[in-house]
Amino acid sequence: APTHPEIFDNEEYDCRTPEDWLACSADGKTVHGKALLPTENNIPSDDPESSLLEYSWHLVAVLEFSKEKCQYLVQKVHQNTNCLEVNTLQTDTGHWVPRIRLLFIAEDPRVFVERIQFALRLRDKVEALIFYHLTVDCMPTWSETPSLILTVYSVSKHTLSTPGLSVEKCLGDLEMEVKLDYERTMNRMIFDKVVQSQSEDFSHINLPETESVPESVPQSGKAVSLESITLS
Repeated sequence: APTHPEIFDNEEYDCRTPEDWLACSADGKTVHGKALLPTENNIPSDDPESSLLEYSWHLVAVLEFSKEKCQYLVQKVHQNTNCLEVNTLQTDTGHWVPRIRLLFIAEDPRVFVERIQFALRLRDKVEALIFYHLTVDCMPTWSETPSLILTVYSVSKHTLSTPGLSVEKCLGDLEMEVKLDYERTMNRMIFDKVVQSQSEDFSHINLPETESVPESVPQSGKAVSLESITLS
């Protein structure tokens, strides 16, 4: 099942705090909005199987906010002529919804759409990264991977000879960690090369973006005289 988008919600899109939104009802009017809720009235939105249900947008009244849940309590309403009245049906006891599933009537819907798109794009990116790293972790170790015995021995020798540094007890664990990280790095290099060379067969794999490496500072440069420098 896909990850819930509220995990990747960017609160910077919100123009008001929860207290400010609820304060809009200080004049006696109820704060209204549209919430993404299960179509069936008798199923709470926080049900463990609610992700398998059919959802739709409903006109709601925003009643309160829970700091512990970081969710709003809403209740479906129906529009009667020119006024909004809270639905008093016993089957609708209210729903706790995250902010990304609640559009306030007073907010800009275009910004709200951008907020949802941001969360969905970030979710796709994170899920692709998790799938990529799990694939690399499940790869068997290549039998012809160059050995690290001499390198580890040299590092261990210099480490143990350092005065005031006592690592004898954890040296074995450190060597094992270095070996595992080295083997994983080699597998990752092989995997990336295969994916790039056979992109059609591995179209479902998204390689992580490579970090840009800053240009190295040259060891020597060309001397420039002060006379050749002109101030603009």
